[in-house]
Amino acid sequence: MILLACVNKPRYEGPEVDREMAAKDAKALYKVGEKKLGTHEKISVKNFSERSNAQLIAINTYYHDMYDG
Repeated sequence: MILLACVNKPRYEGPEVDREMAAKDAKALYKVGEKKLGTHEKISVKNFSERSNAQLIAINTYYHDMYDG
């Protein structure tokens, strides 16, 4: 499913990061995944197929800052 999503939708790969979107994505990932079995594919596939590498790093940073601290 994720491979198909990656092939069908081009994603921006520049260095710019949308911090507000990164924080929102981190909250969404926490809400659907933390302390639950399995994953919520729609949210996960969207993030991993549509977000740039820089954006994914920002999401990871926000996630850890909000929930691991």
